[in-house]
Amino acid sequence: MIHIHSGDAAAAVLRQSGIPGENIVWCDLLMDGPLPAGCNGVKLAWLRAASLAGATGGALSIEACQRRLEEQDAAVDRAFAAADEVVLWIDACLYDQLILIRLLDRLAEADYRCQASLLCVDAAPGHSVLHGYGELTPAEIAPLLPLRRPVTAVMLAEAQTAWCALCAPTPELLVELARRVAVAPAELPSLQDALCRLLEQYPAKGSGLDRLQQEVLEAVRDGADSLIPLFRAVSAREQRPFFGDTYLWRVVNELAAAPHPALILHGPGPLPLWGAPPDLKAWRLELTPTGRALLDGTADWVLLNGLDRWIGGVHLAALASPRGPS
Repeated sequence: MIHIHSGDAAAAVLRQSGIPGENIVWCDLLMDGPLPAGCNGVKLAWLRAASLAGATGGALSIEACQRRLEEQDAAVDRAFAAADEVVLWIDACLYDQLILIRLLDRLAEADYRCQASLLCVDAAPGHSVLHGYGELTPAEIAPLLPLRRPVTAVMLAEAQTAWCALCAPTPELLVELARRVAVAPAELPSLQDALCRLLEQYPAKGSGLDRLQQEVLEAVRDGADSLIPLFRAVSAREQRPFFGDTYLWRVVNELAAAPHPALILHGPGPLPLWGAPPDLKAWRLELTPTGRALLDGTADWVLLNGLDRWIGGVHLAALASPRGPS
């Protein structure tokens, strides 16, 4: 038996649980950065590596990230080819659900004949809400294994459809799929919420902010003027938080470093995105007049600062308005 996880914490807990088998970690921030349709192999690994290296603020090189991605792909392929059973330990959040459709698409495309199982729960004994298997103790995680379900042909087909929609160059397929799975029974029931949440990462009409940016500014406005309260406040605004601290710090840095910033970041500099945890008490947050205008609906982030980002296969690009702030 080989177990595949979306993060190191869950793998570490399972290793201590007494459940036999090898543990593999496959991780990528698939909700962020390019996933162009038809791009595979080395080219896709390089694009994803460039995105991940940027997410570390340059602390990791593109080459190092690419090696990690290629190594984890190779480990998963070996598991699919050789294991008696592969168990996918997947959370219900956006981050994990996109990893799930990627892995199932890979499994279906290669036509491996291994027995694959899926374990996806959002609650456990003693945890009415479970945000990740890494929250559990070894004694708590072991009883979950019998809850796994065999991966069916319908699951594989749903995953392939969702992966195709994610990588499409325009969002129409993703919107259509999110609507369709909302009204029809699905073999991957957590996927619909994940796709809807992904669509909320597109800039909103009026403010130009995506939902996570909006939540950060709202939390600061409501009194979360330091980093730990900010992380808690933003997480509380999400039904299923899909980000870690450094992902959120990157959003904060972007809001503070734009030509027309929405935040003032008081402290020793930009928030570090890699390495030893810093003293988070060294930073304080404050809304700028632009940040308040964005929340009031009297300013547009994209018009002020332009746009250049990828969501799956969609490249969002726009120039800032030459008029600047009104």
